[in-house]
Amino acid sequence: MVLAVAFLPLLIFPSLLRAEEGVESPVAKKVWTVRISTFSIPDNAWNFTSYLKEKGYNPKVVRLYDSKGRLWNAVQIGDYPTRSQAKASGRSFKRKMKLDYVIKGMNAKFLESRIATSRKTPLPVNPTVIKAVRSANRPITPVKVGATPVAENITPINLEAGTEEFFYEIDQNDILRAVSQRQREIILARVMMRRGQVYDGLRLYEKLVKTYPKDMDLREEYISTLIDNEDYNIADRLLQGWLDDDPIAGGALRQSARLKLLTGDYGQQQASLNYILRLRPGDTDALSSSAYGRQEGGDWLGAIENFSELIDREPNNVDARRALSGLLKQYRPRLSFVPRVYLQANDTITTSLSTNFSMQLDKVTRADFVYDFADIYRPEGEGIEKVDKTINRAAFLLRRELSRKFTGVVGVGAFEGSAEGFTGALGFDWMVHKSGPLSFMFDYNNPWIDEPTATNYKGRYNQVSLTYDGFYNDTWGLFMNGQVRQYVVDNDKLYGTKGIYNFILTRKLLSEPELYVSYSYYRSHFKYDDQNYTPIAVVQNESIHTLSTSFSKWFCETLGFQVAGGIRQDEFKGSPSYFASPNLILRLGERWEFNAGYEYSSDSGLVGGGESQLITGGIQYVF
Repeated sequence: MVLAVAFLPLLIFPSLLRAEEGVESPVAKKVWTVRISTFSIPDNAWNFTSYLKEKGYNPKVVRLYDSKGRLWNAVQIGDYPTRSQAKASGRSFKRKMKLDYVIKGMNAKFLESRIATSRKTPLPVNPTVIKAVRSANRPITPVKVGATPVAENITPINLEAGTEEFFYEIDQNDILRAVSQRQREIILARVMMRRGQVYDGLRLYEKLVKTYPKDMDLREEYISTLIDNEDYNIADRLLQGWLDDDPIAGGALRQSARLKLLTGDYGQQQASLNYILRLRPGDTDALSSSAYGRQEGGDWLGAIENFSELIDREPNNVDARRALSGLLKQYRPRLSFVPRVYLQANDTITTSLSTNFSMQLDKVTRADFVYDFADIYRPEGEGIEKVDKTINRAAFLLRRELSRKFTGVVGVGAFEGSAEGFTGALGFDWMVHKSGPLSFMFDYNNPWIDEPTATNYKGRYNQVSLTYDGFYNDTWGLFMNGQVRQYVVDNDKLYGTKGIYNFILTRKLLSEPELYVSYSYYRSHFKYDDQNYTPIAVVQNESIHTLSTSFSKWFCETLGFQVAGGIRQDEFKGSPSYFASPNLILRLGERWEFNAGYEYSSDSGLVGGGESQLITGGIQYVF
């Protein structure tokens, strides 16, 4: 029994020993990586990688053993051919994330073998076992044994390169160890906040600030987190104490300016940042805060000016470039065309083209001119009324920012085809909190075209709607909508009233590529005004549960792909229905964008049921 135990490692690892003794190792290719931290608890490493992915990085978990045989989960970004490239990446990472790093050179094949692709990736072989086999002071004689799963799954590795990686890269004297305890706890605090463990995360930040009282970056991060969590009173008290000790502390002035912005004191926020820029002209942190503050405060012209100066000083600042590009796209004049072909049951075809021209009239007012064309055709059939109508509609819409959080909307228009008349719109968008707006809209005298038969009876509708659309911590989305529609036909004869409410809960699972899952509930009830006059068949009751998912991936800055799909169950129908919609997007520079899409649904939602297909396109040009 003792002999069996003694020989067990020799039986399991003969291929490893033969690889070392009988195979001459080629010159190993070396790559350089940026190591952020190491964790003994795997879940902490994986949670941290999720956090980094949300920040736009592509981190890897690398499993390494130290000289005592303990497994560590190292989180690294990048694999560069030169040390200088890795250092440049590390400096950029530290500037953005306020975290330390070390540059590590590693055998490329060894690194590849130690990258874990998921939490379920099998653990690598512990090198201390191999070391013990090496040191056995006895000859190794081949022994024929039955194949074991362990031996079969082991791939021979270059132990010469492996030894340095095992016993030097994670060594007790590794410089990373000197900062890792502090850094691991900072990372843990960030992950706690991201996962909604707010109380524990803030308590850990508080402990870290007391442990490292001279770390001003850490103090600023704690106060910033308090502000993110809307603990404004605590943040203000800490900032006052900090500024009493050091009236020109950059971090305190930046966070004080941010706090003033979020509490509605936009003027004081910009005054504080201007004070910093007078003390330290060209301070990129202050420029960045001023740019984002102006953007959030509605001063888009000032934000464009600040972002432009920031990019001049930091040409590689990707976030600033994206923000500037987004502002220019949002506030420059733009023209879009959206053609559609909608195929429904009974050979119904609706062809439409929507044209929109939008431009900024002044600092707080934006105008939209909309022209819609729709051609609806359905042949006559048994019990089916023929439809052949063309509807043209033009409208002019104004949006004016009345305050930083409140935008008024007013519109007028006209249409002809199924009927003739004027349309109107009046409403507002109210940013009740930073996660999303509450919107109210009253629409008057719109053409009724979603039921094709309604166009033969000069169908129109008036609508009142209330909508909330919020997204929390870049993870959870909540959409709620309620509508009341009043339908009229012919010479303003009331046809019926429809009440609708819709609820959608969305969870973001991945950031790059983007992956979302959603649950929605839709309820509607239609009541005829006169049960003896019902020439237009309308679905009277719907109660629909939907599970769906959407995926989007950008292959490069030019080409992107989106796909969505799901399954629906209407409580008033026996069988479920499903839908799917792929979409392709092409961007040419900052001005042109094209897209083409297709949607299939096994239930059109009309009284007669039947499948539907929608073919869409789109062209947008930013001037």
